[in-house]
Amino acid sequence: MRTLPVLAALAWPLLCTGSLFGGSSSGSGDADGAALEPGWEHVTAGSTIKLAHAKSGTRLTMPQVSYGTGSQQQAVTAQGDAALTMALWRVEPAEGTARGTPIACGARLRLVNSDSDHSLHSHDGYKSPISGAQEVSGFDGRDGGDLWTVECTGKAALWRREAPIHLRHVDTGRYLQSLPSKKYRQPIDGHQEVSAAAKADSNAQWAALEGYYFARRRPAPKAA
Repeated sequence: MRTLPVLAALAWPLLCTGSLFGGSSSGSGDADGAALEPGWEHVTAGSTIKLAHAKSGTRLTMPQVSYGTGSQQQAVTAQGDAALTMALWRVEPAEGTARGTPIACGARLRLVNSDSDHSLHSHDGYKSPISGAQEVSGFDGRDGGDLWTVECTGKAALWRREAPIHLRHVDTGRYLQSLPSKKYRQPIDGHQEVSAAAKADSNAQWAALEGYYFARRRPAPKAA
């Protein structure tokens, strides 16, 4: 793990890897067995992350292919190549929040694809092409259909890296999910369908793994 150059006056990013759900490639362990870089344990405002599907280990992706049905917006899928940049999503809290601020459990946010600048989006009235669940798409714009609530598991107060979470769509109350048995053919052969469902079950569990994470800059020590 390496530290990237300073990019902002109040925060700096760290390039991180991760695993489901057992600890990153460096850092010291804590009580729950995770090994995360001290000071970088949480997902923060302005960070660019990859979301891993807990059940399949795939990454949330926007492959720049449009749906042929429904909204005909950009498709959102889950696929197994963790190196793809199209799987990077920028964390934008709905309320004005300083970059590097940890995301609270229960916070509302947008996830914006770093390759396309499209927002992770959903809407009532359109069905996903394979399962017939609520469609999830990439939207070229910003509206209320882009907002998601972070629901942490256990008693956590902040969204912790590598820990399982659910993302609930604010407008419709449905949960971001992927079904490993529902896969596309060409031109995105093997990609899993991503949709939104009424239940927060194991198909709707995700974790923040690889990415560029920001943390607040600590004040410099005073001269003696």
